[in-house]
Amino acid sequence: MQIQKLVIYGFGQHEDVTIELKDGINVFYGWNEAGKTTIQQFILSILFGFPLRNQTQMRYEPKGGGRYGGQVYIKHGEFGDVVIERVKGKSAGDVTVYFEDGSRGQEESLKKVLYRYDRNSFESIFSFSIHQLQNFDKMTEEELSRTLLSSGTTGVDSLARLEQRATKELNSLFKKSGKNPEMNVKIEEIRLLDQSLKEALTKFDQYEPSILRIAEIDRELETLNSEEMKLKYQNEQFAKHRQARPLMDKQQHLQSELAVIQQSAFPVDGIRRYETIKDRMQEVRIQLERLQQSIQQQQQQADELWSVERTRRLEELLANESEWHHWMLRKQQLVSELNQAKLDIAQQGRLLGIKDKYHFSQVLEMDVSLQNEEFFQQVMQRLQQAEENIRFELQSCDRIKIEKEETERRIEQLRATAPTEKEQHNSENVQKLLREVSELKARQNFEKQPAKMDTNIPYIITALIFIAGIIGAIISGNWIVAIGGIVLAGLIFVLLKKMNVNVSPEREIVDYSSQIAAMEEELSKAEHLANQVRLYKERLDQLKQKYQDQQRVIMNIEHSLNMEEEKQKETKEALSDFLKIHGFTELLNPRLFPELFKRIRQIQELQQMISQKTTEVQSLEENIKVRLEEMSDATGEALSKEHAYHRLRELFNAVKGKRRDHEIYQEKMKDWKVQLTEKEKLLHAHSEEIQKLWNEAHVESEHDFYQADVAFRLKQSLIQELKSVQAQLQAIGEISTSFGEDQEQETYMAQMIELADKLSSSRHDLLEEKALLRQQTTSMLSDEHYGDTLQKLEQKKTELAELAYKWSVNKAVSEAIRQTISNLKENRLPSVLEKAQQFFRHLTNGRYETLEVNEAGTFEVVHEKGMRYQIVELSQATKEQAYIAMRFALAESLLDSVPFPLVMDDPFVHFDRFRVKQMVQLMTDLDKQHQFLYFTCHEEMTTIWSQAHIIDVASLQKERRVSSV
Repeated sequence: MQIQKLVIYGFGQHEDVTIELKDGINVFYGWNEAGKTTIQQFILSILFGFPLRNQTQMRYEPKGGGRYGGQVYIKHGEFGDVVIERVKGKSAGDVTVYFEDGSRGQEESLKKVLYRYDRNSFESIFSFSIHQLQNFDKMTEEELSRTLLSSGTTGVDSLARLEQRATKELNSLFKKSGKNPEMNVKIEEIRLLDQSLKEALTKFDQYEPSILRIAEIDRELETLNSEEMKLKYQNEQFAKHRQARPLMDKQQHLQSELAVIQQSAFPVDGIRRYETIKDRMQEVRIQLERLQQSIQQQQQQADELWSVERTRRLEELLANESEWHHWMLRKQQLVSELNQAKLDIAQQGRLLGIKDKYHFSQVLEMDVSLQNEEFFQQVMQRLQQAEENIRFELQSCDRIKIEKEETERRIEQLRATAPTEKEQHNSENVQKLLREVSELKARQNFEKQPAKMDTNIPYIITALIFIAGIIGAIISGNWIVAIGGIVLAGLIFVLLKKMNVNVSPEREIVDYSSQIAAMEEELSKAEHLANQVRLYKERLDQLKQKYQDQQRVIMNIEHSLNMEEEKQKETKEALSDFLKIHGFTELLNPRLFPELFKRIRQIQELQQMISQKTTEVQSLEENIKVRLEEMSDATGEALSKEHAYHRLRELFNAVKGKRRDHEIYQEKMKDWKVQLTEKEKLLHAHSEEIQKLWNEAHVESEHDFYQADVAFRLKQSLIQELKSVQAQLQAIGEISTSFGEDQEQETYMAQMIELADKLSSSRHDLLEEKALLRQQTTSMLSDEHYGDTLQKLEQKKTELAELAYKWSVNKAVSEAIRQTISNLKENRLPSVLEKAQQFFRHLTNGRYETLEVNEAGTFEVVHEKGMRYQIVELSQATKEQAYIAMRFALAESLLDSVPFPLVMDDPFVHFDRFRVKQMVQLMTDLDKQHQFLYFTCHEEMTTIWSQAHIIDVASLQKERRVSSV
């Protein structure tokens, strides 16, 4: 069965697309997401139905709406040309089968066309992808062998899944040493119920002893209660002692501290009164200082009002105001020009990649003369020329290497077609065959002559030999030759006469025509084979000579390349040394070298200009500084550059009107002196008040006054605290028992705790025992547990019998499946395995001789050296080759009954180039009987088959056309 055409109405990203297919190998090529897998799933969906919505497989319904489905045109061995159309309808789609005679059919007709195969059966044999092959490295030995067996025998995989399900159910029902299976759980429950029944029977004999023990426990509990009351009273006395002990210690400590403090009296609210008077004194002192400063300043201002020298200096400075403004304006202009020049230098430095100040100093010292620039420009040109030569040589070398590889490939191809040793040996028999043919022809001619030889022939031959001997003697000058010729002629004459006499006129003629014809045919074949061998050797010699020539050319190119690289290296080192001297670590592009010199010249010119203007700015700043110092001396104030002359004019105007101010200052000073006297008297009064407070506290300094306050406050606090402690001791009451020192108290407390724990533990044990005995006696009087347990036991036995029956059924199914699988392997597997061995040997180029199943039912391969390997020990690619060999072998075995096409989704990505070549050769050998649909995203696979039909999937969207039935 061959697929001839695909018509996609709408499926995934494909819409209104028609794809023509051919017999043999069809390669679907496209990049990722071009839609290759979509086309593969389209073929499977149209043939076997759309996946159900609850399945994990994608349905590929068109995202943009439109018609869903399409057609598959096939050429069937039984039904001829058939069109299968499936569109959206029920879950799997509505299918219509159009036959060659015009009739139509539905699902049942499609099953006949597809040999009653479903999708899983088809994919298990005729369709596989790289995803199935990539899972091999995660499989165990058993899983790998099962996968190979299922790919080599139809039905094994489904039976194996059924067997696994039956085995899983068996294990879920019963395991020999398990705990969770249902039968194991039931058996354990029956055991526990049986044990519970035995325990219930023994409990009825324990009722009377339990009643007597309960009465005894009540008496023991009363004794424990009395002991616990005594212990409680002792604990209360001990707790009072421990509570009062810290208070008594604190009372004693407070009394000792009160005895130490000697401060008996202190002024009422003394600290507040003292600090108030002190603040007033401080305020009066500040007022005194301010009055003194004001009087001093007023006196100084009055002295300065009529200074003639100061007025004259102010007038001189104001006369030079224009010069001052000229300096300031010129300085501002120069600073602006300097900043712009520095910005230009920084910009040029960034363009040149100047990293730091040291690098900048190197650039300033760099020789950028025209001669130096021209010299290095020539060096850069030589470097550029060397790089161009290197590129040319590399391109030539690459081209020659490609031609060399092509020559190697052609040599390998030619050697692959080399004549065998047998063919070469046969070609060497041409001369031998020529001699044999000549001899046969001579015999044939001799047999065709008359029975009686001409009687003159011996005389003629003898005469000819005699004449030849004479001529040879004359030519050589040796008469011995003539004598020998005469003797030879005589002997031949006698011999011929005898032969003539013995010939019978009635001899039988032998026909050698058939032998001559056979020999001539063999001779023709040998000559043809000899010509082929000769042509092969000549062509091989030519290719070898060409390969050697290309090798010599590559060596010459590499020599030239080394020389150019050496020139390039020397030139780069010269340029690099020059640039490194001036701080440039990277080699520049030749076109940027003139720009480098230009930028450095600009930086050097700007730096020279900065130096000149900086000197001028420094001179102006010195003049401004001297003038500002003169103005500060004249005014007596610290003046700023911006407001110096404004303040100078204000002071000059103020000097003119200070006469009246001088008189006003004199009147103010009189008033301030009167206020100064009053403040001094107030300060003395406050000092006397402070002395009174010190006398009341019996101290002589401020520090002692504050210490006395702290001592008096502490004494009052200790008295209050002592009263509080005495009140607490009175509230605790009298303690009747003495408990000794701390260590003795700790021992006593530990003994009390130990005794309390022992009593509590005894009470707890007795109560637990009493409760248990009461429960037992109560349950004995009204206990239905025995009957319930017996009923449960019978129910569990019935359930166990049902589970045992279910287990036996699954066990029988499992054994039947194992036997069926064994029969399938014995009847079907050997023929498929034999074919798979041939394919596997071909794919591995004879590295592995056989692919066989051992006695344990797992696959093994036999190396050409005789070593055996488990299938799991092989590489990923070799496992995949074994799997593909089994698939191909099964497809080959089903060719007469189920001739489906083979669908492969890029399964060779793990193969090396040689094994890909072997796989291509195998597929080429099989494409006469099988149709291959090969999906790939690797462009090289489109050229590896010379006769393959290539479908560019990416271009399908540009060729939308739908053909209807």
